[in-house]
Amino acid sequence: MPNRSDRIQQEVDDLLAKIEKFPPRRPLSRRLSDVASAPFHAISRRISRLNRPNISAGHVLLAAIIIIVIAYVAGDSGDIWRWIIVAGVGLFIAAFVMSLRRHSKPPAQRYWRDRPLDVEDRGSGRSFWNRWRGR
Repeated sequence: MPNRSDRIQQEVDDLLAKIEKFPPRRPLSRRLSDVASAPFHAISRRISRLNRPNISAGHVLLAAIIIIVIAYVAGDSGDIWRWIIVAGVGLFIAAFVMSLRRHSKPPAQRYWRDRPLDVEDRGSGRSFWNRWRGR
């Protein structure tokens, strides 16, 4: 069995051998592009940390209906108002499809104290009173 100091010496030798095998220096063009893109990466990280409101399909549906009603009531017979109504209808359809797609996910497995919950019918073969009490 190897001695403890021998194992430590072997690990130190392995680490020193790895230090000598550092990756080669990156080319100058790559380093310059990293320096030039660093401010943009910093800005994108700040934007990603902002608290954005959660917009649901219902919110988009409501906004589309409001756009359609305002364009219909306030608009005269101009072409711009027709295009705003068409955009509102398109937004309404997109939100409707989005709401259908969101509810098509299967329900996630529910856990209680790291054990999956049994959500099957637990009342078969038991009396009404036991089912009522949940036993």
